[in-house]
Formats: sequence, structure tokens, C-alpha cells
Amino acid sequence: MKYKKYLSLGLIIIMTFSLAGCSLFDSKAKVYSRYIISLLDINYKNVSKDYMTLTGVSQKDAEAVYVANMDYQAHNLMNYYGIKEVDDGTVLSEFYYLAQSIFSNAKYEVSGVKHDSDTDSYVIELKVYPLDTLETSYDRVVEYIKSFNARVDDGDYNNTTEVEYETEFAEGIIEILKSTVDNPGYMDPVTLEIPVKPSDDYYYITDEDFLTIDRDILYIRENPATTETSVNTDAADDANAVEEDNSEE
Repeated sequence: MKYKKYLSLGLIIIMTFSLAGCSLFDSKAKVYSRYIISLLDINYKNVSKDYMTLTGVSQKDAEAVYVANMDYQAHNLMNYYGIKEVDDGTVLSEFYYLAQSIFSNAKYEVSGVKHDSDTDSYVIELKVYPLDTLETSYDRVVEYIKSFNARVDDGDYNNTTEVEYETEFAEGIIEILKSTVDNPGYMDPVTLEIPVKPSDDYYYITDEDFLTIDRDILYIRENPATTETSVNTDAADDANAVEEDNSEE
């Protein structure tokens, strides 16, 4: 059977895209702020200089962080639009490059630092401006899915292979998203409080906090429209670390 297409809320399992950092000879508040921004810069924009300085990783390792995150984001986009990875990787590659284009516009800034002098703990106040790329294209995508599903009902894909079916659907989604990438817009900013976790001579942010940031980088509405109904056709379809000095704020 072939399935009608739909929007999904499912995400793939989060991966870790950070290393612990070091404070060098600057104040803790400044270095922790730099670390958060450098972590986001390498993950979303492939800007590695400050990240390499603070973590001590090589250019190759920094590049690997970026590649891993873009691969993660590409899979999430495909999952959101219900696109199956059935070809030789061509569709995934297109979504990878699309993810690069989308997330290069990521916008964030440190808006403050909270310091508890009693515990010497720091919390970074990070302001994130969620990209509206998926929201701007939402209505067009829904109409495209309805049109595609109408063709499924009409039997247009009865004699197509699974690869042809998934590829045609994916290409339509990609074209819609491409048309919005060059003119990025942003939703209302969200302020997040991200604790910096010291561990002996090192510091880091947790995977959970990184995932919290990631969820606000790109806006996705909570209840997308769905047309999950399936129909039968003739074609087969298988259902990070650097030492911390003793400088004070």
C-alpha cells in the first residue's frame, strides 16, 4: 500500500554536539557567554574559531560537530514532512543542504548572566529568535500535501515505485522550503536560562539544555494539520574539554 502524506511532530533521537569548554584568562561570565555562543555557532553556522579556542579541538573535529548536527537536522525535517529515506541518499543530501541554508540564519544572543556568589554558579540568559521558515511555508505545504493526496486517491501513483513516489513528494516540499530560505523571518524571541555545569577543572552545558535551545532555533507549531489516512495501491510499500582557571567575574 501507499500512504497519504502528513505532517508529523516526531523527532529523531537527540545527539550530543558539544564538548566541555575552558575559561582561559577572562572572567567566568564572559567566557561562559562566549562558550554558549561558540557552541551554537559551530552547530548551526559552521563558525569554528572561538569554539576551537575554547575547547581545544581541531578544525577537523569542529567540522565533524557541524556535519553531525546538519545530518540530524536534515533527518528531522524529513521526519516532520513524513518523507522516507528510500533512495540512494539523494533526497537526504538535498535536505542536508536545505538544513544548512535554513540554520545559517539562526539568531541568538546572550542577554544576561546570573551569578550566585554563594555557590559560584552561573546561569546564562540566552535570547533565541525562532526562525519562521516552516511557519511561513506552512499553508503552501498543507495545500501541496492535499493536492498530492488527491493524486494518490486518483491512482496517479499506482504504477510508480516507492523511490519514485517518495522522491516526487520530497522534491515538492524542498522547492517550497527553498523559496523561503533567502528571506528569513523570526518569531517573538524566547529567553532561556542555561546553567553552566562545572566539573572539576571543566565546564559544560547538559545535553538536555542543548536540546531545549535546539527546539527554539526553528519554530514548529505544536499541532500541525495531518492527513494520515492510508489508501491501497498496486505498488508495494513497506509499511568537550579545556581547563578552567581561577579568574573571578
